[in-house]
Amino acid sequence: MTITTRLQPRFRFWMALYTVMCLAFGLWGAYDYWVKYPALEAASRDYTRLKNRQDELASAAKSRALSDDETKEYEAAKSRLTTEYAEPPTPPSGFDKPFQLWGYVIGCGVIGFPWCAWMLVAAARKRWTLHEDGTLDTPDGTIPAERLAGIDMDRWMSKSIAVVKDADGREYPLDDYKWKNTDKIVVELCRRFHPGQWTDEARPVDEGKDDDAGGTGSPAEARTTESAR
Repeated sequence: MTITTRLQPRFRFWMALYTVMCLAFGLWGAYDYWVKYPALEAASRDYTRLKNRQDELASAAKSRALSDDETKEYEAAKSRLTTEYAEPPTPPSGFDKPFQLWGYVIGCGVIGFPWCAWMLVAAARKRWTLHEDGTLDTPDGTIPAERLAGIDMDRWMSKSIAVVKDADGREYPLDDYKWKNTDKIVVELCRRFHPGQWTDEARPVDEGKDDDAGGTGSPAEARTTESAR
């Protein structure tokens, strides 16, 4: 039976979520950095100017009569301070703008968003296929059955990654977290290279003896609460 992998639904979900979140945080950071914070700085400068001028005119009125223009200016400043700046504006701190720029605009928007999007697209384009004659198609090329040298299961139970090796020593990591049906390919290769050591659920035979609950499915499926490594 020919076995072909496809993108895991949970991997697609989480990477799509991370992609959207990075874009949202990047746009949020850009808005704060180029719109919100400059507006706060301008408002703070305007408030300070009005308050200083009002105080200056109020102090002058104690020693002399204000001119008509000064009186109008005082009343205008007082009106604006009361209506526009009932709450004195707080300018961003020296930390706020660099954090929005480097943390959100650069980190999430410029780096995080394209990286997550590329990871999702690249993983979706990759396929593994194990043919009935034992030939293995990988994203990096085809390995004839006679060129397959083994499969390393050291990281399978902890990371859901099995590493296929060819006769030239090249390694091809099979990641069950990213690609569905990986465990089925692993089972078939284990039957060839590790006979009697792994079950039909891609679990060590010794584990089944020690664990009364047993459990089925691949290690990645058993860790349903893990969103990403």
